Amino acid sequence: MVGTLIKTENNNGFFIGIVKNYHYNDYTEEMVVGVVWNDNDDTTETFTEYEDYDSCIFLFHDNGRWWRIDTNFYMFKQLLEGKCK
Repeated sequence: MVGTLIKTENNNGFFIGIVKNYHYNDYTEEMVVGVVWNDNDDTTETFTEYEDYDSCIFLFHDNGRWWRIDTNFYMFKQLLEGKCK
């Protein structure tokens, strides 16, 4: 769902962003997410179920809790599709 919060921390600091759009490709099983970060950076992040996130861990916010995208990929996908309750 547009407006979902996402966060990450890397060597450059801690960042929180808002999802502005997304697209899931059934063929490649990639989720491409447009994010506006708290430092006004506008990026496109790509997530897959089997991706190894060595550089940084991404989390999303749902039901008052932060969830890791790499271990909760389909929950994140359902949230963006508006199917999570």
